[in-house]
Amino acid sequence: MVGMSESESPAREAERQLTAAVERHRELMAAVAVAGRPAQSRHAAATALARGVQLMAFTLTRAAAAGVPRERLVELTGGDASVVDGVLDRGPDQSVVERLTPGGVDPRAVAQAAASFEASVRVGAVAQTIMADVEDSSWSPAAADLDDLAERLGDVWREWRQALGRRDA
Repeated sequence: MVGMSESESPAREAERQLTAAVERHRELMAAVAVAGRPAQSRHAAATALARGVQLMAFTLTRAAAAGVPRERLVELTGGDASVVDGVLDRGPDQSVVERLTPGGVDPRAVAQAAASFEASVRVGAVAQTIMADVEDSSWSPAAADLDDLAERLGDVWREWRQALGRRDA
């Protein structure tokens, strides 16, 4: 019995996290479902919803990986099997985002914000990988080599910003 309860624990925790994420998403939907707001407010709403969609997708995927059955995932997320299937098959793509976005908020803006968030996570992962390698105790690059790396990364970043029309960095 001990082994069974241990194997259930990750699934139960994943269910708890998914339930919390779904509740946060519902709260966001209620908060942003107000028509006639200014552009800055619409942008903030889209960004908040994108983070909520990302959180739901993350916790849903994690719950599935922990062994929570599909039927239970559908129940926990509010009964829309197409959302569960869409997230598990494709991640939070445009069709999933549209179903998770309330009226009055542009689902394309939410999808764009979600994609930007995912991309920024990938950039962060690259930076973490670089730092983990640089700080690896089994390898000790010289200060001059690290300075060279910093200069190269800075150059690539500035060129990238400039290509996108950003200045002053």
